[in-house]
Amino acid sequence: MSTTRILLATLWATLWAVGLPTARAMAADEAVTFDDNVLPLLRQRCGSCHNPDKKAGGLDITTYTGLMAGGGSGGSIEPGDSSASYLYKLVTQEDEPKMPPDSPPIPEEERAVLKRWIDGGVLETRGSKAAAPKKKKFNLAMDAAPTERPQVVPLPAHLPLEPAVHTRSLSACTSIATSPWAPLAAVCGQKQVLLYRTDTQQLAGVLPFPEGRPQVLQFSRNGSLVLAGGGRGGAAGKVVVWSVASGRRVMEIGDELDTVLAADISADHRFVALGGPQRVVRIYSTETGERLYEMKKHTDWVTAASFSPDGVLLATGDRNGGVMVWESQTGRDYLTLAGHTAGITAVSWRGDSNLLATGSEDGTIRLWEMENGGQVKNWNAHAGGVAGVEFTRDGRIVSIGRDKQPKLWAQDGTQQKAFEPCTDLGLAVSFCDETDAVIVGDWTGEIRVWKAADATRAGGLSSNPEPIAVRIAAAEKAVLERSPAVDPARAVAAEVAGQLAGMQQAFDGVVQAKTSADGTLAEMQKGFDAALVVKTESASAYVTATDAAVAAARDLAPALESHAQALSVVAQNPADEAAKNTLAEVAEKLRLQREAIAAREIELAASADRMAASEKQLAQSTLQRDQAQLSADQMAAKVAEMTPGLEALKASAAVAATKVVELSAELDRAQAELARWQGEAAFMQKYTELSGAVSAREQVVRQVEASVAEARGKLSGDEQARRGIEAQKSVRVKAVEELSSALAAAAGEHAGLLEKIAKRQQELLAQQGTIEIITKASSILEQAASQTKAALDLAAGDAELAAAHKVLIDTLAAKAAQVKGMREGMDAMAAERATWEKAAADSVAMMEKRKGEMPALVAAVAEMDGPLAEAAQVVEGAASVAATAEALAAAKQAEVEAVVRELLALQGIVPAASQP
Repeated sequence: MSTTRILLATLWATLWAVGLPTARAMAADEAVTFDDNVLPLLRQRCGSCHNPDKKAGGLDITTYTGLMAGGGSGGSIEPGDSSASYLYKLVTQEDEPKMPPDSPPIPEEERAVLKRWIDGGVLETRGSKAAAPKKKKFNLAMDAAPTERPQVVPLPAHLPLEPAVHTRSLSACTSIATSPWAPLAAVCGQKQVLLYRTDTQQLAGVLPFPEGRPQVLQFSRNGSLVLAGGGRGGAAGKVVVWSVASGRRVMEIGDELDTVLAADISADHRFVALGGPQRVVRIYSTETGERLYEMKKHTDWVTAASFSPDGVLLATGDRNGGVMVWESQTGRDYLTLAGHTAGITAVSWRGDSNLLATGSEDGTIRLWEMENGGQVKNWNAHAGGVAGVEFTRDGRIVSIGRDKQPKLWAQDGTQQKAFEPCTDLGLAVSFCDETDAVIVGDWTGEIRVWKAADATRAGGLSSNPEPIAVRIAAAEKAVLERSPAVDPARAVAAEVAGQLAGMQQAFDGVVQAKTSADGTLAEMQKGFDAALVVKTESASAYVTATDAAVAAARDLAPALESHAQALSVVAQNPADEAAKNTLAEVAEKLRLQREAIAAREIELAASADRMAASEKQLAQSTLQRDQAQLSADQMAAKVAEMTPGLEALKASAAVAATKVVELSAELDRAQAELARWQGEAAFMQKYTELSGAVSAREQVVRQVEASVAEARGKLSGDEQARRGIEAQKSVRVKAVEELSSALAAAAGEHAGLLEKIAKRQQELLAQQGTIEIITKASSILEQAASQTKAALDLAAGDAELAAAHKVLIDTLAAKAAQVKGMREGMDAMAAERATWEKAAADSVAMMEKRKGEMPALVAAVAEMDGPLAEAAQVVEGAASVAATAEALAAAKQAEVEAVVRELLALQGIVPAASQP
């Protein structure tokens, strides 16, 4: 049971036992908040144990932040979804352990408070906004493409092939990784990581790991970096990241007190996560090397870690069967995947980051979706335990386990291929997507390669390659063994080739004679054929002529008979003209027939002559043809007689030539191998020389930079001292300036007072003049009043005189009051003038006194000029020293960069510098 579950179980048991009211009556549409509704419930029932001071199990329920963060094993609240929140499922007794134990659920109104609060977006206060659900939706289909193939596929340049360590025997192969975009594999060795081309199975580079034995290997998602985590058990551990192209270390992360068993780098290369026997997952910044987060939820050794391809999540597994998923950007708990009953050996993400595969010593492979952490599929994969699991690029799964047999699976758990079992327990597996190959390492250290298409062996890789010197010695031995056999084979081949040439020449002569005889035979045959045609044609013509002569002779008998009859008729009737005419016609026909017969006889004789001539020619052609046939048959027999010997000699020559080719090829290969490793030795010597030069120059740069820092520190101190003196002078200058300002202000005030005194004197004089005028006027008014009084006495009861007298009396009283007020004002003004006059006199006295202070202040300012000049000279000297040190540092850094460029040029990464 996880720590969070135990804490929550205790919490709800306490709630039930105390039996205090936890929720007030609420309106159906009232928003439930932590401060108003949830906090009172939790504070009353559990606050005594889970508060900021006590915080049992790392859980503080008295604050919103504390409750949302959860305890030492993570959170248990899913904003917006009470059904996915473990806290609520515990309350409703949908999950174990049921709370309260052996009792009905807590009151419905209390459960309703929590449900409404969670489903409402876990509001903190009435002014808060509802939190959005943090889980992303799951889709089994690969609808999101994984990281795109880089335009330039990262492959190693010319890297050192000299192993850092070579042992007499192999050790277990605990980790294998393949590049996602290149035919490249990384395998662990003793204090080294070995890179192999999977298309040729040739060693491509050796990356030393002197920190100890690498336990975990990973390529970055774009294949440009390779990571190794490891160290020395119980002593030290760290993660090292190399550039695949140059083989140079680009970062070292962590300083563990035990070896690193699990590590990975995020797709954006911003974070490295690691874990091991300390049960803590740590995330570091690759930019600063600073540790950003620590996750302490695992209860046993952390044995597996992998960032999702999209960089959002981090999955980790432990030896107790726990699988945790974290938010990689914050380190917060995202999911806890419960199901395995034994240690986790591997975690692997599908390319779209929506599916996670886990392998365990319980023998199962399980697939998890990332919406609610549910199991999509699980199956028994390897009896005795699964040791390695990896998703292929197309979504298949390759695995290995204690049953020694590598297997290839579909996502639904259907076994597609079972490969030849390993020699011993399988420990590591990886799939090369570029060559469609399965690579497996076992307990004996043997690494085998299979073709995934037909499950046939394609070769193997070595986790313990031989040193270059051993390879050179083996190549030299091979050259020495093969060289003696080549020359005799070449001599035999030359002798047989000579015999073949002689026989071939004789054979070619016979073939030429046969060809000539065949040509003569063909010509004679043509003559025979022509004579035969002539003979046949002449015989046919003779037969035709004979037939014509016979036919003509046959036709003559009727003509003779007709002629005899006509003669008989004329003899009997000499005078019969008709008979005579008939006789004449018959006689003419007879003549013509006799002429035709004569012509046929001539033609027959000519035809007989031609036939006799053609028979003679045919006999001659037949003789010539038979003679040519005899000659051709003789040549053919000669060719047939010579051919077996020639073919046998050709076969012997071919065997001899093939032997030469094979021996030469073997020798060439041996020589090429020798040249290759001699070249590698020369490269290694130069590489070591340049690497040492880089290290030495970097050490010089560090020393010079220390001098620069020291010079800058001294410059800063000297500048601070100068500024201190300057500040002292400024204080004294300020005192002079303040005194001058004070004197000027006092003089201004004195002048102001004098001006005010003069102005007041004018005001007093004006006031006195006004009083005198009023006094004179009052005297006249008094006389008028006396006269009016006298008149009134004479004319008593005269209203107008009484009114006039009253006006005069009132006016006199007003004027008297005015004069009195003015005199009182003049007294006050005179008193104020006296005050001003005293202040003016005091100001004059003060100014005279302060003026006496000025020479001393001016002298004090002048006293600072010497120390300030000396301090300025010191600062100038320190600045010169610092500038010299900085220039030296820049020059030394330029030397480092020049050697680094030479090293990169040696590796073929950058063009070699042109020679002057």
